[in-house]
Amino acid sequence: MDYFLLLVASLIPGILWVWFFYRQDRKEPEPRRLVIRAFVYGMAAVVPTALIEMPFSPLLTRPPNLAVLLLGAVFIVGLAEEYAKYLAVRLSVYSLPEFSEVMDGIIYAVAAGLGFAVVENLFYAINFGIKVVPVRGVITSLAHASFSGIMGYYLGLSRMLPQYAKPLIRRGLTYAVGLHGVYDFLLMSRLLNPIYVVVLLLVVYRVLSSRIKRARELSPFKEE
Repeated sequence: MDYFLLLVASLIPGILWVWFFYRQDRKEPEPRRLVIRAFVYGMAAVVPTALIEMPFSPLLTRPPNLAVLLLGAVFIVGLAEEYAKYLAVRLSVYSLPEFSEVMDGIIYAVAAGLGFAVVENLFYAINFGIKVVPVRGVITSLAHASFSGIMGYYLGLSRMLPQYAKPLIRRGLTYAVGLHGVYDFLLMSRLLNPIYVVVLLLVVYRVLSSRIKRARELSPFKEE
């Protein structure tokens, strides 16, 4: 097995998605080194998350009923992964002076989410072959970016409104965890045809797009 090929195949979609979202900030683009830093921290977040999720694998792959699967998808997978991505942003860039507007929260959180997706996609490629890379590189990467980006909007607000930081961060995490959990539940339960799950993901992406638009409106920087 050519691990280098699998790594490159998993990395390229992640980088392209980061570039796509990075271009959304036309007023005051974030320093690229910090975007890369958030991306790398997101990659590193996969390992502790996998260790947390591993003991619960039988519960998620062979759940006794749909209620247990839903709870597992939200409070094991969704909570572990979105909190890990939140910590990636928090530890890498959140306290830096360059984090100066709401849009920064979106971009850095998206970068962390996509870093996470790259490593997760690599694990899947190693286990199931390179054939899974195209779908995961497009769909799964967009899912991670969308969940994290919505959370990042509230992280950005929390930096601008420090007196409301805790409730804003809780709200962002709640949205990200809930959306992630429901998305994974629908995939794992197979209650819906996968095409409908993709439609749901596009709706989530539209929500993120509305947050990006709002973040632009809140920006203190002038359009160039």
